[in-house]
Amino acid sequence: MATKCVVCQSTIEKGEYCDAHSIAKKNLEKRFSDWQKAYEKMTWEEYLTRMVEDADIPVGEWAKEVAIYLNNQSKK
Repeated sequence: MATKCVVCQSTIEKGEYCDAHSIAKKNLEKRFSDWQKAYEKMTWEEYLTRMVEDADIPVGEWAKEVAIYLNNQSKK
């Protein structure tokens, strides 16, 4: 049974994310360790907020959408 991507509501066959948002989420997760090395005390939530709000950081729209979604989920 088809379901919807939790970020964009596109129809997907399985999982929580469409292909684009799944790749974006994996890339955010992969890069987080680099950011933690540079900013030792940075939390996951701070990282996600920075990805969305800092215009000087080159982040794609799909990654921003995922970061917004994950940040909102962590606040629930």
